[in-house]
Amino acid sequence: MTFLLILIQLAVLAGQAQTIQDYSAPLKSAGPMPADFKKALQNDKSPSDYSVFLKNLIMEGRLLYGTPLNDYMDAIADNLLKDNPVLRSKIHIYILKTPIVNASSTTNGLIFVNMGLIAQVSNESELAFILAHEIAHVAENHITEINEYKDKLKERDMISYYVKSQNRSREQELAADRIALERYFQSSRYSYDIIDGIFDVLQYADLPFDEVPFTKKNTETDFYHFPENYYLTNIAPIQSRADMIDTLFTHPNIEKRRTAAQSIIAGLAKSGRSVYLQPEEKFQLARNLARFECINILLTDHQYDQAIYNIHVLQQSLPDNAFLQKAMAEAWYGFSKHRNNGQVSDVILPHKKVEGEMQQVSYILSKINRMEASVLALRHAWTAKKRFPDDTHIAEITSDLLRDVFIENKMKYTDFSDYPMGTNPDSIVVKETTHATDTVIGKYARIRRQNQSNKVIPTAKFKTVNYMLVDIHQDSDFVSAMNNIIRMAEDEQILDFVSQNKPADIKTLFVSKPECSYYNHSSSSKKAERGSKQMLRATLTSARHLKLQTQHYTPKQVGAFSTDEYNGYVQLQQWIRDFRKSGGIEMVRHTAQNMSSAYELTGTSKICFVGNRTTSGHFFGLEKSKSLFLTFLCPYVLPVTLTTFALPRPSTEMYFVITDFGTGKNDVAIRDSHTSSINKAYTNAFIYDELYNFVKGK
Repeated sequence: MTFLLILIQLAVLAGQAQTIQDYSAPLKSAGPMPADFKKALQNDKSPSDYSVFLKNLIMEGRLLYGTPLNDYMDAIADNLLKDNPVLRSKIHIYILKTPIVNASSTTNGLIFVNMGLIAQVSNESELAFILAHEIAHVAENHITEINEYKDKLKERDMISYYVKSQNRSREQELAADRIALERYFQSSRYSYDIIDGIFDVLQYADLPFDEVPFTKKNTETDFYHFPENYYLTNIAPIQSRADMIDTLFTHPNIEKRRTAAQSIIAGLAKSGRSVYLQPEEKFQLARNLARFECINILLTDHQYDQAIYNIHVLQQSLPDNAFLQKAMAEAWYGFSKHRNNGQVSDVILPHKKVEGEMQQVSYILSKINRMEASVLALRHAWTAKKRFPDDTHIAEITSDLLRDVFIENKMKYTDFSDYPMGTNPDSIVVKETTHATDTVIGKYARIRRQNQSNKVIPTAKFKTVNYMLVDIHQDSDFVSAMNNIIRMAEDEQILDFVSQNKPADIKTLFVSKPECSYYNHSSSSKKAERGSKQMLRATLTSARHLKLQTQHYTPKQVGAFSTDEYNGYVQLQQWIRDFRKSGGIEMVRHTAQNMSSAYELTGTSKICFVGNRTTSGHFFGLEKSKSLFLTFLCPYVLPVTLTTFALPRPSTEMYFVITDFGTGKNDVAIRDSHTSSINKAYTNAFIYDELYNFVKGK
């Protein structure tokens, strides 16, 4: 019997390990769409209603239901509330796709467990404590109390209002800890010994999955090395958060919570308890899935320093994992695209603000120049391509990097040495090869043979980047790929010229929610929301006049989706976030490899983005100063000057982009600026003109 149990456990372990090894795409929701979603999406109540928060999360595609992670958290809730079935029936748990370590709840029993929390905890009991804490908030109706307490305060005393309301919130956090331990933990068999561990997780929630040195071997080979000043000699140690002042924070100081919790469990019986009530292997599987999901989120959000370091951490225990190797290639690729476009500060943290071993990654990325970034990314992509020759996404990334190196940066094959860095050129002996058939074969065959046999000897001008392809430089597959890219670039120039002034050949255009922002304006958020709706109407109306079909989903439409349609919608929203985070850079996007459901949902791969940024006119600005100067020269224009000063003239920057989520290429990318008091008319005209030009191929 014991032997049979061992075999069963080994089979379970093997199956779970296979699940991790086979992980290749983000988790998808399963089962029927929850009634909570449908209710929230069809709820048009005031913004203070809880459903608005849920509605926004759904419309951004950030919530998961019916996944193995949901099942795992539901099983923990079952253990915590086995003696309270009424409360258990009110608790609905959803996974929130964010790497932030946190969890939250609403008064009607919705609990959102962040992906980052599952990725960071050490065991099941730590997750159980967090879940019990959120259940306590629900049971005690804490959220309603906070809102009612804030309403009683005088808003004119803003400092007092802020501090008192947060103090009230901190009291409830301590109360939720106490109730979680005394009521829900005590009625379960979860271990109390995890208290220190879970408060450590919360205290250091901003850190990576683990602390693993990131050394030179992670960016160099035996053939090349970067200058010494590319690396930090001393890494900034991780500072203690124990003495954090919590006066202006929602949650109390972690040490206060730790001390209070320790005093509570001191009087509780600890015997008969366990860190795991489900198999430990099931927890390990759930945490690995959450960590892989966090890597996906970091790549989608273009947080490349954090992605590179966390992938590096996971590769210590999973060195041959296919997903991690591909993800590392994507992270270096994404960083190189931003480095080449001068937007590196958008995708890495300032190294002085980073603690621990990850600081080395942030520092190296800040030092590597654009060419080094492209070639280092090409190395990672080429290695992944050789291992996964049938992966079209990696193939596209590799091709784009070859284009960056040999087309955009105008490097040549002969710019890369075939000898390691530090080799003395004078020590290289070039052997002349003679062939008896030289007089027989044609000159073109001799040229091909010469190109294949000749090696590039380094010169005095060669720098680090010129030695970074030594080990793959003469790979025949690499040379062939390079030559293909050069030929394709020449062909594309001809095709672009031929395709000019051809009408757009599309049937449907998906219109993303316009981005609208106002600066130097009171109630800017409400004005921005109105502006976004106005731009959406203008886009849909213009498309209708131009006989172009459009797709745009309202909350009520999403609420009527099947789960398969919802998953397609989530894919689309993730791609849109990926696009916006890229700052308009044309690139092979991380999310582009999982878009089949989005295409089936929308019937198109073309997406339209419209947005503006409006700054309220100052009383005395450049335009008004010009008018004043003209008045001095010619007093007859005084009425015009007075009008200029009397009417507000906001400055508006507009953008209009139509792009393809399959290719990552922009069909249209236009920016324009305007200073006018008739901003709405200008916006409508701009949108119509650009959509007209796209449809007509102008």
